[in-house]
Amino acid sequence: MSSRPRVQRKLTVSVEFDSLAAAQTITTAPADGAYWEYLTSKRRLITLARLIPPYMLHLTLRPYRKDIPPVSPPGAMVRLRGRHAAASLDVWVGQLLDAYPKVAGYDARKESGELAIHYIRLMAVLNREYEHRLATGKALQLEQVAKDPLVVAQIAEWERFTARYTRDRAVVNFMASDDLSADYNSYIAITTQADFSTSPALQIESIRLDSGGYLMRLARLIDSFNDRRSERRELEEFFHLGMAAKFADELADLATDHAEGRYNLLLALLDQHPAERAHVILLLERASPLPVSRWRECAPQTFADFSGMFQRYYQRLRSRELRRICDVSMLRAVRGPKKRQSARAQQHVSERPSQAWR
Repeated sequence: MSSRPRVQRKLTVSVEFDSLAAAQTITTAPADGAYWEYLTSKRRLITLARLIPPYMLHLTLRPYRKDIPPVSPPGAMVRLRGRHAAASLDVWVGQLLDAYPKVAGYDARKESGELAIHYIRLMAVLNREYEHRLATGKALQLEQVAKDPLVVAQIAEWERFTARYTRDRAVVNFMASDDLSADYNSYIAITTQADFSTSPALQIESIRLDSGGYLMRLARLIDSFNDRRSERRELEEFFHLGMAAKFADELADLATDHAEGRYNLLLALLDQHPAERAHVILLLERASPLPVSRWRECAPQTFADFSGMFQRYYQRLRSRELRRICDVSMLRAVRGPKKRQSARAQQHVSERPSQAWR
């Protein structure tokens, strides 16, 4: 069992364009083995072709980012990767809003896409400051984190945007809400426990707050922004999507998380099976491919545990549209975790973030 420290990260609803192919629509969730075979079907390429037009729209015209200047770091390839990542995320958000008529029973106003992106940017910069403070032993209370200049700037960006379209103070000033503060304090209590990085149970509790709760809060904000009020059953659909999509992130980001010393649910599950952990860590250190087929061969118990947890949330998605969105997220992971080119050394979080997220 590794003793190296791991740092926490909250939800990033991430998706890359090379995995933006949703597989064939299904009405019932497939069994464990069938699910992975279903995702690797060549038929997903048909959906990939269908997603090229919205991707090109978001890459070039950036309709969800009209008031957000593109980040311009040095290097053409770095800038291109940033535009690609932003466009891929925007396509994911677009799919989410396209599902609203059947899930929530109404068409979300067009500005809801911008609302979602502003929300994701704010939560991301809040998380990055939290990571920095956790790694450097600074105060973690929300009122302290919210004083960081980048967080202040993102809150101001959110308030400027929302104030143009709604007078609902619960939307404009949602950062001051009691429920957000309560969830944040619960997150601190869970993630600062000594055995958090090796405890699947604690990590699932954190995921319920920062992934399921994260997307459910966004759904509530979209409701208020559209002068609507969804039933709890409808909101729970977004909670289950957030949970299931987080499992996709954990699988896809494993190599980067291991390299950067971050916690990951799969690493915690591997700690329960030392022989499997040794095998997987060796493959990660060698940058060897870890597609689903190899997971099931070299770490069958760990992957069965992971698959079972994922399936429990996936099967609770009654909406075919939301299942397809989840499939889009998981397709990024089926070929196995791949370390991002931007992966940094373990100590990188000790450096204060210098710019807002994409």
